[in-house]
Amino acid sequence: MRQQPVLEKTVVNRIMAALRQFPGIVVRKRHGTAMGVAGDPDLYGSINGRHFEIEVKRPDDHSARLTPLQSQRLQEWRLHGKAIAGVAHSPEEALMILGLRQAEPLWTCAACMDYTWRGYDAPDRCPRCGHRHFNQEVGAC
Repeated sequence: MRQQPVLEKTVVNRIMAALRQFPGIVVRKRHGTAMGVAGDPDLYGSINGRHFEIEVKRPDDHSARLTPLQSQRLQEWRLHGKAIAGVAHSPEEALMILGLRQAEPLWTCAACMDYTWRGYDAPDRCPRCGHRHFNQEVGAC
């Protein structure tokens, strides 16, 4: 049986619930109305007095990319508003954007270069080719 895709509003609710667990964070959902500005991110708020803007995208939808207008709005917030701004597909990514979590390193098999693994430790062996050596990409998200 085919699994239903996760709705964006579900991801938004999960992110908001995760952010509200931390003291010093105020988060609000921006509702698209005629009075709103087209392209503005889905979530806004502050963390310890610093403004943030987060655009939410579905994790399982590879076609869900930022529109040029959304990219422009995030850039405006970063440059002119001096805000923390980013795109999150999950609560973990939202926490990384706000500096509350570190991104786990990405490991790539040094032999086949086809297998990748995200985690703090490299796997023992590559499941594709059996190789034991992995290259680490630090700070990869």
